[in-house]
Amino acid sequence: MLVIDDVSYAIADWSIDGFRALGFRGGYSVGDSARVRLIVVHKGRPTGFDAKAKILRADPLNQEIAGQFSSMSETGRKDLARVYREKLAIYQNSGSTADEVDQAAISRALQSRGLE
Repeated sequence: MLVIDDVSYAIADWSIDGFRALGFRGGYSVGDSARVRLIVVHKGRPTGFDAKAKILRADPLNQEIAGQFSSMSETGRKDLARVYREKLAIYQNSGSTADEVDQAAISRALQSRGLE
């Protein structure tokens, strides 16, 4: 789930950099900043991450909104990276091929942000 200024949306995709959510009906434009909370289920429990985000796509016609995290606490950023890495490991162990997920690329991305 993604909460943007107290409105909940179904999360379609998320990463350490941002999100894409469904159910958007308007209220934001590309370039706007918003207060967001990403909530994912991890190890059977909801885990939330608070951030500021820059809106990259706002499409009420297709009911999608996407954004990039622009500000997050250092602890939040590290926790988000840890959860992302753990979920990725579960995904990889589920039988996906190396072509589908490039572990080295993800590791480099995390290192470039000081998260690994």
